[in-house]
Amino acid sequence: MAKGIKQPSPLRVDMGFGEALERFIQTDPKEVDDGIARSKQKKPPGSKKRKRKPSGGSSQKVVSLRAVRMKKRNG
Repeated sequence: MAKGIKQPSPLRVDMGFGEALERFIQTDPKEVDDGIARSKQKKPPGSKKRKRKPSGGSSQKVVSLRAVRMKKRNG
């Protein structure tokens, strides 16, 4: 083993052996193959969620927005 190479931690499953075995038995191989094929398909454009901009669309601080509003009202 080479020095300086950090080994990944072992896989840990938070369920008992019996429960894991039951879930494995219930798995349909065709569903697994379909899921793999679906994950390899090219994603349509725009499928990623876009980050929402803050309301108001500007990055001005609230204090400066209030000052602008007061100028419009008074003058």
